[in-house]
Parts: sequence; structure tokens; C-alpha cells
Amino acid sequence: MKKNLSILLIILYVFTNAQARRFFYEFSFKPNKDSSRVEKELTILDVTKQKSIYRDYLSVSQDSMIESNIEKMKTTGVQIDLSKLFKNPKFMYKVQKSYPAYETKYTDLILSDYITYPETGKINWKISNEKGVSSFEKYKIQKATATAWGRNWVAWFAPDIPIQDGPYKFYGLPGLIVKIEDENKNFSWELAGIKTIEKYNELSLNERLKNKKDLVVNKQKFTQMFTDFKTNPLAQVRTKYTSEQLNEIGEGGKTLGQKLRDQEEIIKKMIGANNESIELIQ
Repeated sequence: MKKNLSILLIILYVFTNAQARRFFYEFSFKPNKDSSRVEKELTILDVTKQKSIYRDYLSVSQDSMIESNIEKMKTTGVQIDLSKLFKNPKFMYKVQKSYPAYETKYTDLILSDYITYPETGKINWKISNEKGVSSFEKYKIQKATATAWGRNWVAWFAPDIPIQDGPYKFYGLPGLIVKIEDENKNFSWELAGIKTIEKYNELSLNERLKNKKDLVVNKQKFTQMFTDFKTNPLAQVRTKYTSEQLNEIGEGGKTLGQKLRDQEEIIKKMIGANNESIELIQ
């Protein structure tokens, strides 16, 4: 009883005084359908009064390092190539849910543009009487199941944490989702930490520096754009050059067209290294 009261007081404090509550999830996944290898990535769900944002932790964890280098440039006057300091997260997408209706938006970076679509699908949960205890902080948890995006999911939620949210696009249970995985264990999220963020900015430093507006499309259009990108990643870049420019020989004895093809192969290799989609049905 005392623990339950303390959890409730923490939640109430966060939503009246602090700017955000950060929930860390260890994301385990198979990069390819037939892969026996399981990779792990630390992801975060930032919860405020108005919304939540789920993304790769690396997208925000490097902000303080970049900001310190910006201050160093201001102090010393010595220029630093900030682009060389950024590391691209394994997952460039983020999922935003607006409260209280939990309207969900998915945003991904296609080349250099942020593309957003609204997620209109709803998750119909079946809550089980089966209960247990979480591995993190030993919260009392309860089981629920659902079918979404072509996969069957098993979730465990903590009624003592009164936030009806979870990682990725998952939400709608009477308590925070602390663990969820598909029945084949290709994808799994498990709560690994909680932290209060006093000075919260929902945009990462990289997003602030890019200062680009999202292009909003429907999900079908996004799927087509992403499919085209995987097939021909630099198609849009090529349209900016004439045939003469593409055939002009530059440094290293290669034409611009050859350099673009080399870069395209690198991008395709990166995409191919992690081509198993969470959503089988778009």
C-alpha cells in the first residue's frame, strides 16, 4: 500500500511540476526475418501533460555533447564541424501520441526530409486475469493480448502506474505497458528505467538545427515513398543535376554519378541489414 501511494505521488508530481517523465525501454529485435541474432537498442518514451514521444535514445542522448561543443565554438572562435559529431540512431523514426485522445503520428526521416502520417488503426486489447511482477522495480503487472499490424502481441501493464501508454504505437491499457512482445519474439520492449526531465525539449538538437517542417501524408503514401526510397535512395538527388554534371569527373577520378551510386549502395546495405518490419500489414 505504501509503495502504491509513493508511485501515485511521483506521477502526480511529475505532471504538475516537472516537464517530462522519461521511460527507458530495452528494445530487442531480429534485424532480418530468418535471423537467429537478436540485437538490442535503448529507446525512450517521454511523457508530458499533453503528449508522449517514443524514439531511439541516441537521438537525444548526444545533445549535451553537441551543445557543449557549440559553447566551445562561441568561447574560442574555433569552428568545429558539428556534422561529424552526430551519430545516426539505428532507428530514425519517432511516434507521438496526443492526450487525451491518443491521436498517434508516426514520423520518419526519408533522406533529408521528415515525413509524417497519422495512424488511424486502433488496438483492441483482451485483458487476462493472469498477473505477475515486473523484472524492473517489481511492479505488479497484468497480462493483455491483441492482434495489430499482422502480428499477435502479448503485453504486461502496471496498474500502479496510471499512464495508459507504452512504447512504439502501443497504448490503451489501464496502466503503463512495461513489457510487450510478439508471439514469435521477433520484437520485444521491456521497461528498464525511469527518469524525470526538468528542462524538457521535445525536439532533439539535430531536429532544431535542421529546422524543417514535416511533410504530412497518409499512411499509404508514406509506405509508397519509403518503398521507393529503399529501391532507389538517391533518385531525388539525381534530378538536381544535369547529365553533363553527373558525367563530370571529379576528385579520385570518379564522376558524380559514380559517387552517387557508391553512396546509394552504402544506404541499401544499411537498409538491408535491418529490413524486418514491426508491421507486416500496413
